[in-house]
Amino acid sequence: MRVVELWKTVARCARRVAAARYFVVGACLVSLAVLQGCASESPQAARASVKRMYVLYCGEAQVPDISPWSEGKNANVAASFSNQCYLIEHAKGWLIWDTGYQDALANKPEGLKTPRFTAYRKKTLQAQLAEIGVSPDQVTYLAMSHSHADHIGNANMFASSTLLIQKPEYDAAFGADAAKQGFPVQSYDKLKDSKKVLLDGDHDVFGDDSVRIISTPGHTAGHQSLLVRLGKTGAVILTGDVAHFQENWDMRRVPVFNFSHDASLSSMEKISALAQREGAQIWINHDSSQTAGKRLSPLYYD
Repeated sequence: MRVVELWKTVARCARRVAAARYFVVGACLVSLAVLQGCASESPQAARASVKRMYVLYCGEAQVPDISPWSEGKNANVAASFSNQCYLIEHAKGWLIWDTGYQDALANKPEGLKTPRFTAYRKKTLQAQLAEIGVSPDQVTYLAMSHSHADHIGNANMFASSTLLIQKPEYDAAFGADAAKQGFPVQSYDKLKDSKKVLLDGDHDVFGDDSVRIISTPGHTAGHQSLLVRLGKTGAVILTGDVAHFQENWDMRRVPVFNFSHDASLSSMEKISALAQREGAQIWINHDSSQTAGKRLSPLYYD
């Protein structure tokens, strides 16, 4: 009798263990389904939170010899470099990406001649912001791909915004050797007292993964790019100066004056992999042929 009761007890325990196992497995499957549902909804929610993105004309440059940008290739080949800034309206505020050549350049129809190119500006950033009804003090975040004059020229206009910058870039831009590195300190010196977030890698700007700063060092020590998820347009990567024109992107050519050749190549591969994962368009800032097909402010992308 005791043997029979013992076997009954063992059988009951086995059934309970099996039931518990099925419960755990079932709970895991439910949790997995929930997570998959969240994952599938997340990109849509992120895209919905970005209302629009304006492409702002931020100057141009006439380059008589593009070989320094392409590792000695294309010697004595001339090109026109476009230059854009981007204003992004999000449900939680505004982000301006790059600020272009300084607005004062618009008063110089002959342009500003440098050893490598001549820069021009036909319309100010200030005027374009006014055209769409946005004042600089309304801009929540200021972020720039890097600290060269064609990207940081009007940064002081946004001293009341929160600056998002990679720490190596900040250290270089505000260090003792900033001017020696070709950084126009007078264009951004007011940012030293701005609210700021010093970044160490990629950064989710608004907390919903709709706008993400991508760390892409190489052109400068703390160069960064931007991923924007738009509802109708889809994902777009603003590459900054990861590459200056399509041929250099395709051939993986690095400007001779970049901060790091190896880091530049690694950043190109990072952007390429990201674009493939996201199904994203790659927008090359200085490629005039590509820019010619873009809708400029006051038109916008949504």
